[in-house]
Amino acid sequence: MKISILSPVFNEELHIEEMIESVQAQDHQDWEICFVDDGSTDATVAKIQAAAARDPRLRLIAHGSKLGKAAAFNRAYAAATGEVVTILSGDDRLAPGALATRAADLATCRPGELGMATYKLRSFSDDPAFDGMVLPRGDATSASGGSLTFTRELAQIVFPIPEDLPSEDIWLGCAGPALSRRHIKNPTPIWEYRIHGGNSNPRHRDFERMTASIAPRHEAWRLLLEQDRFALPEADRATLQARYAAEQHRRRGDVLGILRTPGLPLIDRLGFAGMADPRLWALRRRFYRLLSGRQGR
Repeated sequence: MKISILSPVFNEELHIEEMIESVQAQDHQDWEICFVDDGSTDATVAKIQAAAARDPRLRLIAHGSKLGKAAAFNRAYAAATGEVVTILSGDDRLAPGALATRAADLATCRPGELGMATYKLRSFSDDPAFDGMVLPRGDATSASGGSLTFTRELAQIVFPIPEDLPSEDIWLGCAGPALSRRHIKNPTPIWEYRIHGGNSNPRHRDFERMTASIAPRHEAWRLLLEQDRFALPEADRATLQARYAAEQHRRRGDVLGILRTPGLPLIDRLGFAGMADPRLWALRRRFYRLLSGRQGR
């Protein structure tokens, strides 16, 4: 079973070789990495090209221009040839055995089945406050980032990602589970997530920069509700509507409105509230390790 790894990259010269080596060290060797460079100005492209000269499974699909992250994902997916599709950032790593685990899980899907698998992640960081966390907590698995793994049949539905979105995470993490007919949740940490100052996740940013960053990401809920490419189950539509309603309260700084939003679990309402007020955001940043991973996705 061939696994296609989609990897848009931007200025990852410090980490890209480590990422590639983590894939090459896998027991499961039937894979490809489809790199799309999103306008890097450092040595990222040169390092990918050097590695690809030694290993043809590394494919640099496009480079030299700024596409935007969602467009770069779409370009990588269009070039992918595997029966299974997953993603991996240029600054992250695969845990040992990660691809064999995915291949075994997805091999249990019937031919043509809309299947997916999700897993846990393990963080690593030079900052002890962020190092060594296994997330999400409990038995839940992560429906984002390098955890997401799709059969080709499901990937053909969830791609392309709307290119006016700044990232792929919410679109894929909502559409995939909603449309899958078999969702394997394996609580094995198979994705090693590097936490550093350059992450696109706004956890390191002050309140103003965080809210400016998160608002366009959350537009994915609206776009999922408005799109006409596929039919979402009513329960999933109701959840998306509740999240987008809470987001409107968040943008206004209306913490009470968030807490009164119907249709959302309390933990989700608290998560929105923590991003609605500068003081609550400061507390969330301070106690990140304690609070992270409690929303179960």
